[in-house]
Amino acid sequence: MNPVKQRNTAILMYLLISLGGIVVDIIVPSLPSIQRALLSNETATQWAFTMAMLGFGFGQIVAGFVVDAFGRKLPMLLGALCLSFSLLLSAVVPDIEALIALRLVQGLAVSLVAVGGRAVIKDLYHGEEYLKAVNWITISFALGITLSPFVGGYIEENFGWQMVFTGLTAWVSLGAVLLAFFFTETHTNHQPLNKETIKGNLSEIVLNRGFQRTAIICGVFYAILPAFNTVSPFIIQETLGYGPVFYGHIALVLGGAWLAGNMANRATFSIPAKSKTTLCLLVSLLALATGIGYQIIQGLSLYAFIAPVAAIIFSLGMLFPLYLGKALAPFHHIAGIANAIVFSGCWLCTALISFLASSLPLNSALPLMILYSALLLLVVLLTRKMNDL
Repeated sequence: MNPVKQRNTAILMYLLISLGGIVVDIIVPSLPSIQRALLSNETATQWAFTMAMLGFGFGQIVAGFVVDAFGRKLPMLLGALCLSFSLLLSAVVPDIEALIALRLVQGLAVSLVAVGGRAVIKDLYHGEEYLKAVNWITISFALGITLSPFVGGYIEENFGWQMVFTGLTAWVSLGAVLLAFFFTETHTNHQPLNKETIKGNLSEIVLNRGFQRTAIICGVFYAILPAFNTVSPFIIQETLGYGPVFYGHIALVLGGAWLAGNMANRATFSIPAKSKTTLCLLVSLLALATGIGYQIIQGLSLYAFIAPVAAIIFSLGMLFPLYLGKALAPFHHIAGIANAIVFSGCWLCTALISFLASSLPLNSALPLMILYSALLLLVVLLTRKMNDL
């Protein structure tokens, strides 16, 4: 593949990869409105967010085998078409149960698109170039989670929550058209779908001790922002009284912090990973301690809530590409399956942590910040067991 076509293909894949975060996060500012419109309660409405994460998490396990067995293009196209149809139906659902079911379908469908896109990047790049490309994968994710709540908040404020799903349908459909007409298949070494192959590939990846620890660390890093999005719409909009557009701006700032962390990692590529890990975790824990201490004394404060979370997200945005690259690097021969498993683990971890967050009180930010502290201490323990990165 010539360099220009390689670059254009990579750009298209980054855009499609970002759909994973967009599909999950774009409805976040609309959750209170959805609750009122469908006569639901906070817990059930939060499941419309969490169920998409569960679908995305479990779907990626299957998607990894599918894109390695049948190539990248066809599964990605089928996923995009199914995603478009389910998004369109979401705009006319009669109750919260139907929306939750459709959100599961959306998570499953977008897993084919995202896993296929990440596998294409592994097909295109190798070695040091692949590690740099991984950073762009995380940047594309950051752009998705940064812009989608921001855009979703404006759409919901001006046109209603149903238009959020309609607009996203149009965007996914455009991606499907570009994929159909401008992407050439990159995968020729198909891995057959048989029991022994699946068992062998899973064992090779999952039983690798380094992979296990790195995948858990990636899962915690990945979960911080979605866990915030599970709880914060109700704290910021219902408890503190701000609107969906204001929440969209908050989401933009926090997504921008993740993106800035990714860019900072790229700019400091020559600095040893161990040094960056130590510094970033220290900054995150100090930020949490400051925010918790302030709110214990002064009570709930928007800025004492958001500032520590932004510091954490920036720091973990620096670390995520490092650990993602380490997790995927040994498995270039089964790239689709490897990236599917690590990202599936990330999203299942995210769903679990978001589920825990959904049970927290919504009149205070302290429980969420204490949960963050426990998660970061877990990461500290895991990184201490890893001799190098």
